[in-house]
Amino acid sequence: MKVLGIEIKGREVRIVALEKKDDKIIDYTGNYKPIELLDDEISDNVILFKNTLFATFDNLSPDEIIVKYRNPKGKGLQAPSPISFKIEGIIQIYNDCKISIISPNTIAAFYKKNNLELKPNYGYNLEALKFAFHHIKTN
Repeated sequence: MKVLGIEIKGREVRIVALEKKDDKIIDYTGNYKPIELLDDEISDNVILFKNTLFATFDNLSPDEIIVKYRNPKGKGLQAPSPISFKIEGIIQIYNDCKISIISPNTIAAFYKKNNLELKPNYGYNLEALKFAFHHIKTN
């Protein structure tokens, strides 16, 4: 089973790719860097972003993509940006695998009882790693 964990942070999509083989979990993310949506008012930028994102998905060939839920009613520091909803919509139209959205509360409850057995290649990938790892361990 191959899973991509995704965190949308501002204009960035942060991805971690995990694969479960037998009883081992392998991080096959590689030297991935976040994919950023530049000026979203220019449709060519949105199309380039979508094409880059989908090419990354195709290259990693997941069985499922797990996206961190962002609360549309969040206030203050918890409020998601409007651009993040545009990015989520773009992710959801990828049709080569199942897309699931998981609540941070589900993840928090899981990590109260379980340890994250892997370390992210880069610190900014920690949340995406937690989501992918949770999904591999619970499915």
